[in-house]
Amino acid sequence: MVQLMIIATLFCGSIGIMLFVIGSIFTAVVALGNQQKWYGWVMLIFMPLSLWYCARNWDKAAYSGKMVFSGTFLLLVTALFTKFMGLY
Repeated sequence: MVQLMIIATLFCGSIGIMLFVIGSIFTAVVALGNQQKWYGWVMLIFMPLSLWYCARNWDKAAYSGKMVFSGTFLLLVTALFTKFMGLY
């Protein structure tokens, strides 16, 4: 049973990381395409800034924002699951 929980946690965490990273890269490309070069280059270095950019510019970055926010949600679920279930 513990092995299944570890496998589920790994799947959830890896999908969350993939969604967050790909969504952040898409958000940086959207920012660069909208002539907001500072945001674009900084998001490539500091990816959590993409959460703020997507929240402020939802009309332009809705597609990438869905990936960023769903990836963040999956990462939070994974972190809470590993914390409270004792899977270190």
